Amino acid sequence: MKGIFWNSRDLSDLAKYHYISKAVRDHNLDFFAVMETRKQDMSKANLAHLSSGADFTWHYLLPWGRSGGILLGVRANALDLSLIVEGEFYIKFHLCNRTDNFKWILMVVYGPAQDEFKLDFLTKLVRA
Repeated sequence: MKGIFWNSRDLSDLAKYHYISKAVRDHNLDFFAVMETRKQDMSKANLAHLSSGADFTWHYLLPWGRSGGILLGVRANALDLSLIVEGEFYIKFHLCNRTDNFKWILMVVYGPAQDEFKLDFLTKLVRA
């Protein structure tokens, strides 16, 4: 099982799309998680480019304000996705490996940096 978690600090730059696409292809990644995308939308064409031709299942959480945004994708021929749980600060995938039927959870979290929002963030994260 191979994957990457990456804080992209804005996914508007075309070079970052190429980086993700190349990493998925060159390293035969099973999952890719991107935090702080700052993107209001992700088209099917953009997602297809990111997966470099591999059959990926993607889920996107919109950013709030000028920061945030999470993108999580898994390779469909390696992992069965049974449930997607979306919270204010996270995406959680319930997965099963196709090779050995091992069940596990992949969770990507991105929270606020401001002190006044940390208690709310941590409370919601504990409940997740």
